[in-house]
Amino acid sequence: MGKAKAFLAGIGLAYLLDPRQGRRRRKVLADRSARVVRRTGRHAQKKARYLGGVLRGLFARSRRLVARPDVAVDDATVEQRIRSDALRDVGVAAHDVDIRVERGVVTLRGSVEGRTLADDLVARVRKVPGVRDVAAMLKVTTTEEEGRAAA
Repeated sequence: MGKAKAFLAGIGLAYLLDPRQGRRRRKVLADRSARVVRRTGRHAQKKARYLGGVLRGLFARSRRLVARPDVAVDDATVEQRIRSDALRDVGVAAHDVDIRVERGVVTLRGSVEGRTLADDLVARVRKVPGVRDVAAMLKVTTTEEEGRAAA
């Protein structure tokens, strides 16, 4: 096998060192090699930029999931967040539910229509930053549809 490799190397050298066309062949080989190196470099840069973006996204997502920012929140701020975030798009008017916050413990009083609406409201209030616990003292009124379903 060693003789075959030496034979092929000799043919390659003779091809490149030919006195008549060897110079042109060497230039073409150098140009094509440089082209391959440039293309490979650009491809590697694109892959590196893509991977960097993916890693930045994963890092940001994991940081958000792992640690909530511990910001000292006073009760008035928590109450305002509950009124603006938790009561939005729930179907409960702000004047129907009384919200009291003491040291992060939220007490909800008032009346809501339906048990699912009350459960949804309590779940949304629990997600508000600064809320430690929720005491739901809500009066649940049944609607006609729930009354039919129970019967």
